[in-house]
Amino acid sequence: MPAPEPRILPAELPAQCGPSPAAAPRVWLLLDDRPGHTTQVIGLAEALGWPYEAKELRFTPLNRLSNRLLGASRLSLDKRPSSALTPPWPDLVIAMGRRTAPIARWVKRQSGGRTRLVQFGRKAANAADDFDLAVACVHFQLPPHPKRLDLLLPPTQVTPGRLQEAAGRWADLFGEAARPRVALLVGGTTAHHRLTATTAERMAAEVQAFAEGLGGSLTCVTSRRSGAAVEAALRRGAAAAELHCWRRGQHENPYLGYLALADVLVVTGESESMLAEAADAAKPLYIYPIPARRPTWGARLAGWVLGRARRGGSPLARLCGSLIQGGFVVPPRDLDLMHRGMVEAGVARQFGKGTAPGPSHGALDGASSPAADSAILVTRIHQLLE
Repeated sequence: MPAPEPRILPAELPAQCGPSPAAAPRVWLLLDDRPGHTTQVIGLAEALGWPYEAKELRFTPLNRLSNRLLGASRLSLDKRPSSALTPPWPDLVIAMGRRTAPIARWVKRQSGGRTRLVQFGRKAANAADDFDLAVACVHFQLPPHPKRLDLLLPPTQVTPGRLQEAAGRWADLFGEAARPRVALLVGGTTAHHRLTATTAERMAAEVQAFAEGLGGSLTCVTSRRSGAAVEAALRRGAAAAELHCWRRGQHENPYLGYLALADVLVVTGESESMLAEAADAAKPLYIYPIPARRPTWGARLAGWVLGRARRGGSPLARLCGSLIQGGFVVPPRDLDLMHRGMVEAGVARQFGKGTAPGPSHGALDGASSPAADSAILVTRIHQLLE
């Protein structure tokens, strides 16, 4: 799948991998059916360097209940298609997302409290007291908590070794296309952003002009969320470009090849995982913003609670802060914060603000960086198991 929320599918990986030193802890990864969750969890596990067991989880309609009601239980787990969760219990569980959180907490209970829990996700890591380490992103806008670590970008499975392997495997991916070879990685409509055919056509035309201005070529790569209307719009907007379309069930996935072999990457701004993966490719990277949807009443209410909590001091501010820390109110994500952080960290530029591709100018003072975040996260997890 050429950019399906581009990630490496769990089916392409063994259930256990990594080095196996004698003293390595037992690690379980709780994986749901969302590729973006899988790439972050496996990415962290591989950064830790310990052997791990991938536990595939599927859920019943009870997963829609609040985690406050589900507690530390398997009530929402569909046991028949899911991996077995049996002793010996792990030393460490890494999971992501609201649905996996009750299962992770159940595992900890079964271990007598010995298992350490590392939980990713805006709607899980918000309740940081439920875990040993909650991992969120800065653009989730969650308030500080001693058990929560905020990252600029989530972990990915894009590593120098995988990129080198992909470059060899897909050496002819761009053929004789002129350099610099610009790859436009296209996401699609989400709950918070809308990629219309009009926007896609305009984007394709602008990126095509950008590539031609450099004397290079453009390849557009669609994803699972793009859809036929966006594909047709890309063809209209950039008639001279190559177009690689994602198709369900496609056996060969050249996505890593595009990351490895492109000279310049342009990525639509609504996809957190796609941006993180492009950043890990260490190429000149541009963020193309996608129009935001009108906030729902729930998002507006959550934003109001967040604003009151940030004022501090008053009883209302303390109440709003407690609602957020307890996981009862989830602040709205703000991808503009992520984009600005990437620019300040020197890993990306906003498309249209500076046209010459090349290395960024370096992080601003005090700016977070993906490499530093990753090192801090790995250290924190090692400390949990000491």
